[in-house]
Amino acid sequence: MHAINLNEELTLMKNKGLLFDTKTSCLLVLLLFIFTNTISSQTLSTLTPKTNNTFIGLGLGINEYGVGIDVEKKGEYFWYFCGAGISTWGYRLTAGLSYYLNDSGYKSSFKLGYSYASGITNFTPTLEVFGGYGGYGGSKYAEKEVLMDLFPTHTINLIYSYNLKVGKKSKFVFSGGYSVKLSDELYENKSDYWLTDKSKDFIELMAPGGIIIGVKFMIGI
Repeated sequence: MHAINLNEELTLMKNKGLLFDTKTSCLLVLLLFIFTNTISSQTLSTLTPKTNNTFIGLGLGINEYGVGIDVEKKGEYFWYFCGAGISTWGYRLTAGLSYYLNDSGYKSSFKLGYSYASGITNFTPTLEVFGGYGGYGGSKYAEKEVLMDLFPTHTINLIYSYNLKVGKKSKFVFSGGYSVKLSDELYENKSDYWLTDKSKDFIELMAPGGIIIGVKFMIGI
């Protein structure tokens, strides 16, 4: 038996189909790379949580929308939001734009919004009024039911919110800001009583406008 050198041995294996040529080897390496990359991408997409593009929830707010529901939806550059609720000034509707610093629907956001409050007709709160017959000429104070109309009002709202992520797709939203009143005439006193400054300040406090404080819980869908 004579010795076979390495070159002869490789040539023999190639002739028997035990070795691939250079083109075939490169093709196999490329197919292996594509297959491995596809598997890795599928695994990564499975492990990565789905981004929420819409949130809906319930909240409580002062000078925002009272007690009610709120919806947020992601747009191309901003998030859009709208809400509806019941407040001390009747029904409240609000809508506007949100800008998230990380565009995820979580952490810090800034809002510019518009709110409408329907007002209340024939509202009868118990207020401090001047005493005397019919409220005229009196010098003493008394607590009386006062008939009045609360007029519809409009506000522009500037809000900062921190959106605290809870679980995989929920969040608590803590808001603060300021609401600018666009309406001058707030109410009409339909009674014969004269309101004291204390009562007027109370009505002003009830009316939309001023410091905004709110909290809500929202779920991603």
